[in-house]
Amino acid sequence: MKTTYVTILVLAMATAVLLATALPCGAAEKDRENIWSDEKPKPVAKQRQLTKETIKRIMSRLAETNPEKAEELEQLRKKDPEKFRLELRKVMRGQFSKRIRERGKERPGQRRGAPEAMARPGGGPSRGGMPGMPGMGMHPGMRGRAMEMRKKHAEYLEWLKENYPEEVEKLAELREEKPKLYMRRLGLNLKKYGRIAEAEKENPELAKVLKEDLELKEKRNKLLRKIRASTNDAEKKRLTKELEEVVSSRFDLIVKRKQIEYEQLSKKLEKLKEQVKRSEAEVEKWENVKDKEVKQRLEELISRAEKLNWE
Repeated sequence: MKTTYVTILVLAMATAVLLATALPCGAAEKDRENIWSDEKPKPVAKQRQLTKETIKRIMSRLAETNPEKAEELEQLRKKDPEKFRLELRKVMRGQFSKRIRERGKERPGQRRGAPEAMARPGGGPSRGGMPGMPGMGMHPGMRGRAMEMRKKHAEYLEWLKENYPEEVEKLAELREEKPKLYMRRLGLNLKKYGRIAEAEKENPELAKVLKEDLELKEKRNKLLRKIRASTNDAEKKRLTKELEEVVSSRFDLIVKRKQIEYEQLSKKLEKLKEQVKRSEAEVEKWENVKDKEVKQRLEELISRAEKLNWE
């Protein structure tokens, strides 16, 4: 089973490589149209599977708390099962949000203090913990996650200081005085530079390309603003020429980035092929020694049973 799964995975990745290197005309046209996309595809959010047991449990709980809504959903379930599932998910989200609000009322200081705690230099919580230590007084699992978040936070700020020091200065101005605004600004900052920071750990060459591409995008945006604001035809023509050079350079960088990503995929594919070979050899090895292994295991079990009887 393991071998079959890995084989399927390898074939899927091999197909991806082949499609990337030899696209048909229609696919090539589609790829050409999308080459200027600046965003990575967003992962599809995983939804909790609605099994029969889950539906039964939710409906039973709803019948106790809101019998009218439960009856309405039961009728919808008979008429349109698919729509029933969609409505049930809405009810689940509503109940979850309600529980979150209730917990926030029970522990207002702890809820409000979380973002500010991450924003403070010491990283300690506002209540229930030791200054300078994130998450002291929390559940052990939450404390571990808080420690991990603080570590990543510190690592990212260190990287930012080395590569974009002016950004760290802007964040530092907000950190003490406006912690909520600091967290919001930090989120936007991560969206802009986070991919570069991650790439630098695994592939410095890719990080360099991403950094150059970011600079070109900023230059492109400045030129577009100038073109829109200009009323002089000669100046617009000059700016348009500069913009053409920027767009041309960006095209080359995007192709280079795709080449680097293709090479990474090829390396992963080779590793998967090696894994398949090892898995196949392992399966063949155990198939050839089945009788011997079964006999040896049987003797071990009987010996253990006899030993227990003596004791």
